[in-house]
Amino acid sequence: MVGIIVKSDERRAQEANILRQFGGGSPENSDRLNREYAEEINARMNEVKREVGITR
Repeated sequence: MVGIIVKSDERRAQEANILRQFGGGSPENSDRLNREYAEEINARMNEVKREVGITR
């Protein structure tokens, strides 16, 4: 069974912005791994924003 994650354009843009802020990620990691790290950072940041009541 294959799990498919459909990302919104906003979520893709947030993750791309995180990668840019970190200079594209670590050169020692693969592009895929750097994107996964950006996805995780974005998810955690959204959790924190919800907890403290930030809407944007």
